[in-house]
Amino acid sequence: MSKITESWAEYKGSRYNAVYNDDTGLWDVDIPAGAESSYNQPNHTYPITLHAKDAAGNETVMQATDPTYGDELNIRVLEKTKPTATITYPTEGSVLGSATQDIELELQDAGGSGLNMASVIFKVNNVQVSSGLSWSDSGSKKVCTYHATNLSDGQNSVSLQVSDNDGNVSDVDTVSFVISTKAPTLNLTSPIEGLLTNSNKVTVSGVAAPGSDAVTIAEVKINNETVSVGQGGAFSKELTGLPDGDNTITVVAKDSLGRTTTVTRHITVDTQAPVISDVEAEATTVNANGTIRISFRVVDPAD
Repeated sequence: MSKITESWAEYKGSRYNAVYNDDTGLWDVDIPAGAESSYNQPNHTYPITLHAKDAAGNETVMQATDPTYGDELNIRVLEKTKPTATITYPTEGSVLGSATQDIELELQDAGGSGLNMASVIFKVNNVQVSSGLSWSDSGSKKVCTYHATNLSDGQNSVSLQVSDNDGNVSDVDTVSFVISTKAPTLNLTSPIEGLLTNSNKVTVSGVAAPGSDAVTIAEVKINNETVSVGQGGAFSKELTGLPDGDNTITVVAKDSLGRTTTVTRHITVDTQAPVISDVEAEATTVNANGTIRISFRVVDPAD
């Protein structure tokens, strides 16, 4: 009677020899599973084929489709590398000037099983978003832009997490940012609107303040000329050489997000004194305690 001379297993195109165990009467074979996930294989498994040969040269082959032992020969290999979930915009700590923002998201599988897109957890201010996410392929990554609206002024946050098809869960990526929609305030204390002055010099002064603590005043311009801004946003500048007539003074405060507030003052400069002419006395000789009557013309050159 022939005896079994060799047994082996074939796995992913490689042969692995089995060793007979005298204690159990079984053939044992150790097969390295490999690092690649089997999720994308048919039935999500890698099949093993068993071979046994006797001394007479007879060979038996058992496929993974065997009705009795097939379940033991279809091996599910799980990769153990976590996928990545990344919020690429906005960046951590950024200050944004609109309550509407396009949040840019990116997912990537690192181990081969593929991303389980049904597992995506995306939250805006700790509220999970279930609609408005349309993912597309970008090379080996999945990308999406979420159009967020009605973000509140102040601190906001978004978070993203995903699992792969082998159950590995990515780290949670969280980004905190600030929304600041309010334009600067601009209090112009001098000059007053409609000022009439006989000087061609006027001091323009006031205080500019950002709309929120998240931004700063970047600059103040008076008639398109940048002026220095002191502590607390105070500024002052003397304008000289103003022409007679109507003058417009425009002050613009800009914050670090580029938003502006404009205040305009209209003043009138009149430096010309009245002109007296056509002087005529009713009489140049009068009695004591009498009345002196003089008629004269006065013209304001500014009229």
